[in-house]
Amino acid sequence: MNRWSDDPEKLRIQMPVSSTKPRKRLTREESQAQTRATLIAVGRRHFLRYGLGGAVAEKIAEDAGYSRGALYSNFDGKEDLFVAVIHEEQARHLNVFRSLLKEEPSARKRLKKMRDAIAALMTDHDWIVLRAEFEVAALRNESIRQSFVEVHRQQIRDGSDLIKDLLKSPEVTSKLKPDDFITVIINLAHGLAVTQRILGAELSQKSTRSLVQSLFDHLISSA
Repeated sequence: MNRWSDDPEKLRIQMPVSSTKPRKRLTREESQAQTRATLIAVGRRHFLRYGLGGAVAEKIAEDAGYSRGALYSNFDGKEDLFVAVIHEEQARHLNVFRSLLKEEPSARKRLKKMRDAIAALMTDHDWIVLRAEFEVAALRNESIRQSFVEVHRQQIRDGSDLIKDLLKSPEVTSKLKPDDFITVIINLAHGLAVTQRILGAELSQKSTRSLVQSLFDHLISSA
């Protein structure tokens, strides 16, 4: 027989005491932010797989673990959610570029890192698909077209600031103004990348990346 069984007091002492702290209750704002982030992440997967036209708002909400009402209380619909996905992508890309420039003191190396990062981004499968979906939707839907214009303008502003930062060094020179440079790089590189995805092996991803790098080097260079 267990020697503690006849003594309830000793039995209580023997029992381990849990040190688990109660979870901190999320504020309303934190809970809403968490819900939005989850819907954006799941929406991104659906848009990549089914496209904007094929994605279903109710299914996105279900896969995210929320009700249909939760999606519509955070977004005006799947088109609004799609635009939020694009904004999220843009913010992430900008943070990557800013980090690259901040961490490297050498102007020449900063320029090369910028070039390689742009080439990698423009040939990234997910971004190619999302950007292409955005363009097609903008041609058919006036509301999305307006969102596209806003995103494009912000992209030009952010990109121009990055190029201006590079041009602060006397070693770096550009044949175009910063905003023109970004406009050319974004649109020509993306068009080339979309064609590569369609052609497949006929135009390899490696070759496409090399062409984007060559375009970059032709427009901006370091001494």
